[in-house]
Amino acid sequence: MESHGFTVLLSTYDRTDLCEIFVKAVDSCLNNTLQPNAIVIVIDGPVRSEFSVKIKKYEKHPLIEIVWLPKNVGLTRALNIGLQKVKTKYVFRADGDDVSRLNRFDLQMGILNSGYDLVSGAIDEFDECGNYVATKFLPSSHEKIFRYCKRRNPFNHMATAFELKSALDVGGYPDLYLTDNYSDWGLWILMLEQGVRGFNSQEIFVDVSGGSRMYERRGGFKNILGEAGIQRFLVKHAKKSRLLAVFDFLARVFLLTIPDKWKPFIFVNFMRTKNLRR
Repeated sequence: MESHGFTVLLSTYDRTDLCEIFVKAVDSCLNNTLQPNAIVIVIDGPVRSEFSVKIKKYEKHPLIEIVWLPKNVGLTRALNIGLQKVKTKYVFRADGDDVSRLNRFDLQMGILNSGYDLVSGAIDEFDECGNYVATKFLPSSHEKIFRYCKRRNPFNHMATAFELKSALDVGGYPDLYLTDNYSDWGLWILMLEQGVRGFNSQEIFVDVSGGSRMYERRGGFKNILGEAGIQRFLVKHAKKSRLLAVFDFLARVFLLTIPDKWKPFIFVNFMRTKNLRR
């Protein structure tokens, strides 16, 4: 393992919107003011031909390693496979449909070098037409993050950076029951449980694809079972009370089962902030 430096870890799979923005997402990592030592891209299962062509253009890039998985194994397993390819001290996460701000890596590395091992930042969300929707800020201090993590994911996963060793020491991304949605939340919990110090910058690190497609994916019976799994995990690892876990489970089931047309109103008005600095 290199004593310094960082690797961008990105996993993607076959989905229309991912195919459309993939190149922009990867290029935002390559064009950052602070260059990564490497970029590991895990392709989770077969992809359509037009997507494959876009991916293969990066195969000869000196910084990029592409891992082609023959079948779809899910985000959790794909990320753990990618972690095994990382040779640097730090891992910077990215998503195939989100665009990193050009100064993200520089700002984030500065915070890591100041004594933190798990660092994320705020995100701006945009709809399918590129219109600004909202900004997601999260608690900045380690103490507030530790309290917040019992009820909601304390870090924006696509804007997160962490020490590789700390993640591997807890076994990597945990396989939570029937859902990949919360594997990153589970990893943060395990790392914080082991004494890793976290921090959230209030700077915008990533522009995120949101809109109706994101809300449509936040529903269905499988996600309800996943909610039960994360609540059990929080009781076990984050010292969350069983009563609060039941309350939060029921509240999240309500959000999952309401019509998709109502979800944007609830998420934007109650779970996000309008960025007045825009």
